[in-house]
Amino acid sequence: MLSSAKKIAHAALMLALVLSACAGAGMKIRDLSDNPEKYHDRPVVVKGKVVSTFAIPLLSQSLVKVADETGEIWVKPQGRVPFEGEKITVRGKLKIGLTLANRNFGVIVYEDEVRK
Repeated sequence: MLSSAKKIAHAALMLALVLSACAGAGMKIRDLSDNPEKYHDRPVVVKGKVVSTFAIPLLSQSLVKVADETGEIWVKPQGRVPFEGEKITVRGKLKIGLTLANRNFGVIVYEDEVRK
């Protein structure tokens, strides 16, 4: 049988593994919007609902605004165009300052290649 100290160490290790797995599950959009310099050019995960879309068909470019319970952020999808109302998870890098077709989108997440 395991001693009490080993049981506690085992439980702590399991908790650490669970918490580290949850860390990539999504970030609060407000955290990204309020601290863009902290997350600039770093990997982020955003989960939420598509509330708006912006497309320029001639340039094959599109952006979607994703919202969670804390705020909204623009996302540049990779190889897909999510529809309004769709719940999505985006893994990518946060960038500060995007202007497209004379419209400034501020903080934006560029999605990495979509996993298949």
